[in-house]
Amino acid sequence: MTATENLISEHKDIIELLGIMSKISNKIQLNEVFYTSDIEDIIDFLKHFIEKSHHKKEEIFYPLLSTTEMPNDRAELSVMLYEHTLARNYLKDINSCIINCKIGNAFSQELLAESMMKYVVLIKNHINKEEKIIFPMANKVLTENEQTEINRQFEKIEEKIINHDLHEHYRRLLNKLKSKYSDIERISI
Repeated sequence: MTATENLISEHKDIIELLGIMSKISNKIQLNEVFYTSDIEDIIDFLKHFIEKSHHKKEEIFYPLLSTTEMPNDRAELSVMLYEHTLARNYLKDINSCIINCKIGNAFSQELLAESMMKYVVLIKNHINKEEKIIFPMANKVLTENEQTEINRQFEKIEEKIINHDLHEHYRRLLNKLKSKYSDIERISI
């Protein structure tokens, strides 16, 4: 498996979660019942699976990619890393809002829905740029040995942060949320 294939395989789970977040955000905006426990599960997934594992992998991948003979502007790679910072800020907002929702602050529901949708749009666009522009370009400029070495570094991140048991935990969590929100529409990139 190449480094880009590794990242793309994780995108599938992330896209599923974005669909669930979008559905919950819509429920909140329509003043329908939503469950703070589901959002807490989503926050857990975002913090560990995406932020501590997937984005850490990309934060190894992009600097290494910037040292290659890329045909396009390297500034785009900096933008991709900056989007990780934006995602972390939205995640903090989501976390703050859910805390306020749990103590009865109704205004926080609007902010929660808005923050969740901002996160969804940001990550959806991020993945789209990666899969349509950056990864195909990376596959052209990175040698097989470079891809293999990057993938080894990815494996170290997985071993250190998300071991196989924890990875399976997040897969079960995602499946639980998917079955609960089975009427969600798949988000396309």
